[in-house]
Amino acid sequence: MTAPIFFIAAHCSIIFTAYTRSILATTDYGHWEPACINMVVELVLLLFLLQGLRKAGSLDYSDLFLPLGKWISTALLLPLIIYILIIPILSVRFFAELMQIVFISRSPLYAILALLCLLMLFGSSIGPQGIMRASTLTTLINMPILLFALSACLTNSKFVKIYPLVNLSMDFLVEGKMLTTLFSICPFLLLGMLPPICKVQMKSILFTLLPIALLYISIVYIPILIYGVNAAKVLNFPLMTSLDTVNITWSIFNRISLFYAVALLAFVMTLSTFSLWSTTLMLHKMIPRWQEKYIRSGLTLIVYVVSLLIPSWNKYVEIFTKDTWFRLMIYMIIPVAVYFRGRFIESQERKRVLLK
Repeated sequence: MTAPIFFIAAHCSIIFTAYTRSILATTDYGHWEPACINMVVELVLLLFLLQGLRKAGSLDYSDLFLPLGKWISTALLLPLIIYILIIPILSVRFFAELMQIVFISRSPLYAILALLCLLMLFGSSIGPQGIMRASTLTTLINMPILLFALSACLTNSKFVKIYPLVNLSMDFLVEGKMLTTLFSICPFLLLGMLPPICKVQMKSILFTLLPIALLYISIVYIPILIYGVNAAKVLNFPLMTSLDTVNITWSIFNRISLFYAVALLAFVMTLSTFSLWSTTLMLHKMIPRWQEKYIRSGLTLIVYVVSLLIPSWNKYVEIFTKDTWFRLMIYMIIPVAVYFRGRFIESQERKRVLLK
């Protein structure tokens, strides 16, 4: 169950950050439609990726692509490394912004980012097994906290604001607005680093898409039910602002959004540490003479500097639109490459067995 729980945790760290705002911007009503289309796209990509991984055995991306030669492996691995490294950059920068709003408004951004990057560096240094065990523990502890915070919002919800439910025109497909929201499915790429660590079963991973889909739809509609579509669309943090409307006097925190922030920190650190470990390992396998500890430290410094160079929340949002085509390229090429590479390895193994 380690891989499915990690898969859920990785999605939580993404969809509880900027997903709500981006999906609200896609259309004026019927927001469940782009959310479900996102899940269908992820399902298709997962089938390609998981089939390839199953056929290849206990091999990660580096083991799959490096035998193809220097130029082909570099062309496949380097863009993947860059994209996976973007994940902690955006995750850490988002949570730093959130901490300034919820926890420590007077603390400078560079200090918050430095703390988060040090936590990420320490977490990635404990190794993949430690990260996976930590993800299991934090998910089991923090998922009920997040669900409690979300369910508390129902007290301020007005369900008449959910209508109209269906957008028959599906204008978000024609205008291409939905492409930006596909950043939310990026955790599926991390499954390609799991085979040497733990068993990745297709059934269990695919079953997790159901609760993930329910979370996708729930966090989109909570701000709509509280504020209405027009008001929710102009909020920078619609989900957190919705949580702030809840007043529970008996809880340990005076703001319900603190539950959300504390739980989200665990998920963001899980995703960021595993992403950092993954990019470190791939670079080390590409260039064995580079020691992992130096690669890890260098990548952490890159994450810190790039995060610090994002000056404002508006600039942060712009990044999601600017890297859309790069993201789509990674989504289309990597799963297909893993699938065909896995088929080739399986056929070679069959031939070897027959020759014996």
